[in-house]
Amino acid sequence: MTSAMVLFWAIPFILIIAGVGHYLMIRQEKTVLEQYAGQLELDNQISIERLDSAISGSRQATYDRTLYGYYNELREGKADFNVTYNKGQYYMAKQFGKRKEISDSIFMIKSNPTVLKITNYNTPAGGSYRHLETFWENDFDGVMNLAETLDTSIGLFYNEGRLYLVRNLLDTAFEPWGILVHRLNTGYCLEPILKSYSGMAVRIAIDGQIVVCQGDGKSWDDLPEFQISEDAAYLMKDNAAYIYQSVKGSDFCLSTILRADSLDLYTSFYGYRTIVLIMAAFLIPMICLFAVLSRRYLVHPVKIMVDHAREIENGNLGCQLTENTRSLEFESLKDSFNHMSVTLKYQFDHIYEEELALRDARIMALQSHINPHFMNNTLEIINWEARLNGDEKVSKMIEALSTLLDAAMDRRKIPEVPLSQEMIYVNAYLYIASERLGKRLKVVKELDEEAMQCYVPRLIMQPIIENAVEHGVVPRGEGTVTLRSYIKEQFLVLEVENDGKMTSEDEERIRRLLSPDYDTSRESSGNLGIANVNQRLKILYGEACGLTIAYEGNDKVISRLLIKNGQITQENARNRSSSYSNYSKDTA
Repeated sequence: MTSAMVLFWAIPFILIIAGVGHYLMIRQEKTVLEQYAGQLELDNQISIERLDSAISGSRQATYDRTLYGYYNELREGKADFNVTYNKGQYYMAKQFGKRKEISDSIFMIKSNPTVLKITNYNTPAGGSYRHLETFWENDFDGVMNLAETLDTSIGLFYNEGRLYLVRNLLDTAFEPWGILVHRLNTGYCLEPILKSYSGMAVRIAIDGQIVVCQGDGKSWDDLPEFQISEDAAYLMKDNAAYIYQSVKGSDFCLSTILRADSLDLYTSFYGYRTIVLIMAAFLIPMICLFAVLSRRYLVHPVKIMVDHAREIENGNLGCQLTENTRSLEFESLKDSFNHMSVTLKYQFDHIYEEELALRDARIMALQSHINPHFMNNTLEIINWEARLNGDEKVSKMIEALSTLLDAAMDRRKIPEVPLSQEMIYVNAYLYIASERLGKRLKVVKELDEEAMQCYVPRLIMQPIIENAVEHGVVPRGEGTVTLRSYIKEQFLVLEVENDGKMTSEDEERIRRLLSPDYDTSRESSGNLGIANVNQRLKILYGEACGLTIAYEGNDKVISRLLIKNGQITQENARNRSSSYSNYSKDTA
């Protein structure tokens, strides 16, 4: 119910409000950015006009040839430098002394600029004698280097907040004879931009040289890249708005970037935000009240039932619900749950006991197929008779057979033994087979010492080795049987390899015998050996284990037994043994 309320009421309401607000904010953002861009274009144009005015003033000094005349008088000896200086200073004061865009002016004769120089500073525009000293101390070399690269054009030199306008004065042969330098009053030239955006971060560049960087320095650490070809652009990045304008003057390009926090663009939306907060103030208490009631009468009772259901899943059958759920519906569900839990425990206990008995009965029934039906005592009598008559060969064969029969009868009811003990039974069978076949049978053993400590079902290998001898070696008249054991991950692997081939009929017979739905009651006893081995392994260790028989090529057939958790402890072996003993007592 809480989810339905939130999903079909609260969330759609919030999404509608948020969607409308988002749309309005986008519109507002675009409108404000366009307004900023339009205002910035106008302010840039005014700044361009003021900078162009300073450039046109410097150009006048070239056109009217007044300074050139003073220079010729000095060069021809018609006037000394003092007269030339006074005339030149008067001319510069008249031409540049009242210009707001120029704070200081320096005229230098190129042949000896540090001596043959005329200076003038415009106090109303911020000029001072200290400015001139700063020029000679810090900016002279940079200005001269720039002048060397200029011909008839002007150049701009910027150094530590000081911006200079540099122009070469040329004679009739277009050879530079003097250098005119103006220190620009950037406070006046860029006043429209700096004044209009005093509360924002502003960066101004002239011909790529940054002349103003106003605002927090971190504002420009991650500046977006604007295309050089763009005259104007604006974009949003990292919760900040950037407005870019590039305007070309007569001899230079002025580029300006404004940066404003995105919140500054939405000041007109503070009223809308207040309305949304008021609506949320009413919505949230209603959701909280509904959540409290649903938790008390719905969520908490369901959680109690889920927790008890998990207890049943974890094996605590028969657990009972005792808490008061404060709801008639859940009280009815609680009674049904308690009844179901008791019934489930009763049925599971009986089914589990029946399943254990059925599993033990199946294992005992499968083992009974390979148990002998004659008494071991009779073999003992025959063995003594052979010894009394001095027939050692017969005696050893009887001892080997007795070992096999004793293992098959399993008087101590231990279904699993170490592989080392299983090899005792294997050696007894191989002795009998060797006596039968003589040198025609060759046995090779490749047994891992670590694997010898693993537990395996009793007499699990004898049927496989007998199958290898009877169907591999005997038909060929001779052959080799190789026994291998090794541990691979969580499995113990036992392999019996024999010489021989497999026909399509043999492969079909093996596939049928090892099939999961194979019925042993419909087969003759001669075909039960490998089928019983496969079924025993699957019953004891699960479907991942079992027996496979395959032709590997080169006249080699390999029978492979896969046993899960090969390293079984002695305690586990005793536990398995006790289950068989209890079953035997009950059936007796």
